Amino acid sequence: METVTWLLATIGIALILAKIGDSIIERFELPGVLGELVMGMILGNLVYFGIVSPQYLPIVSGQGFTTDITAIANFLAKLGIIFLLFLGALDTDIDQLKKTGVTATVSTVLGVFVPLILGWFALMEMGYPSREAFAGGVLLTATSIGLTVRVMMDLGVLKSEVGAASLSASVMDDFLGIALVIFAVGTGGLLNLTLKIVAFFVITGVIWWYLVDYYIKFAERLHVEKGILGMALGMMFLFAALAEGWFAAAIEGAFMMGLTLSKLPEGKRLMDDVRAIGYGLLIPFFFVHTGAMLNLTVFEHENALILATVLTTIAVVGKIIGRGFGAWITAWGRGRDFLFTRENFWMSLQMGIGSIPRTEVALVDLMVAIHGGAIPPSDAPDFIAATLIFITVSVLITPPLLKWAFKAEIEKAKAMKVAQKVERINETKEKIRELKGQ
Repeated sequence: METVTWLLATIGIALILAKIGDSIIERFELPGVLGELVMGMILGNLVYFGIVSPQYLPIVSGQGFTTDITAIANFLAKLGIIFLLFLGALDTDIDQLKKTGVTATVSTVLGVFVPLILGWFALMEMGYPSREAFAGGVLLTATSIGLTVRVMMDLGVLKSEVGAASLSASVMDDFLGIALVIFAVGTGGLLNLTLKIVAFFVITGVIWWYLVDYYIKFAERLHVEKGILGMALGMMFLFAALAEGWFAAAIEGAFMMGLTLSKLPEGKRLMDDVRAIGYGLLIPFFFVHTGAMLNLTVFEHENALILATVLTTIAVVGKIIGRGFGAWITAWGRGRDFLFTRENFWMSLQMGIGSIPRTEVALVDLMVAIHGGAIPPSDAPDFIAATLIFITVSVLITPPLLKWAFKAEIEKAKAMKVAQKVERINETKEKIRELKGQ
């Protein structure tokens, strides 16, 4: 009972601090998610530095801190990213997604293989064996889709061409990353994984695309309060379970359910309810929990700092060059005349910056590589510390960089809101004059 008490207290503290951090950071005109991450980092490091016992603040796991209660906190945080991807997919413009399909695919491939190859060769130059160096390169491939989606949603650019392409590219990133870590470790079958991925998209993206309309109509005929919401969330969790069971990627299932729903008017009407659940509880807890992963004690390890400097540089530069160049060479489907324009360069840079953050996927890949023998026990502590460092850096620099990259779009959106407000005021004044004239 006492452990449950401290878990409930931790959830309450995390949510309160998340909203306070959100408010403080937004006053500096930065994405509020950065405040949630910083508050989580403060909470987590109270445990890492031994100031608070982990039993009283069960928000961190791993490194000897994992208990049954922290497992519940981990699951709650996972629900947060599931809801975030579901909400992001619901808010997706299907036409934009189709329009940017080629750009997303090419930028995904280059965005994965450029940091992989750079990391592989850099680590071999540092003296690591080829297999271990390749596993280290794999750590640099997967983007944290949750952070990018959250920041783009907060900035109001998720529906843009860059937003749509970034969303689909990050989903493809996950699947490529899963395949690469299996190849690096040498366990499991790539053919089996490929068949599961194909089957997953046939079920969720083709068959369900045609059945979802009938499912929602059935939900409407139940005539119960929030019936459509409950039925939609139920199917979302089934899709998430399918994706988690087949390739440990529940968020892909949530994304596909949201995407199929986004074509229906009912799907768009669900957004307010989903946003209330997500932004009121699960999503801020996820980002506080993510911030709590950022262990500042790792900066004490000299060998890890050297390795982290190399990995962080490649993780940031490799993704920007890889995904950005991949987007640039496609010219966003607008032909050769658009290739060397400033707009193409800037959109491609936005695409690259959106792929910088790494979080839980890099840690999962690292643990698979260590347990699979690709990274030997003697080097595991340095790789764990270095991975935590480059995760910390990538997570903290991405929100302000995205804010800078989308500055023109944000200013344009603000100007439009001001113009609309002025227009409404003028219309109101005109109506008042007409009433007075009567």
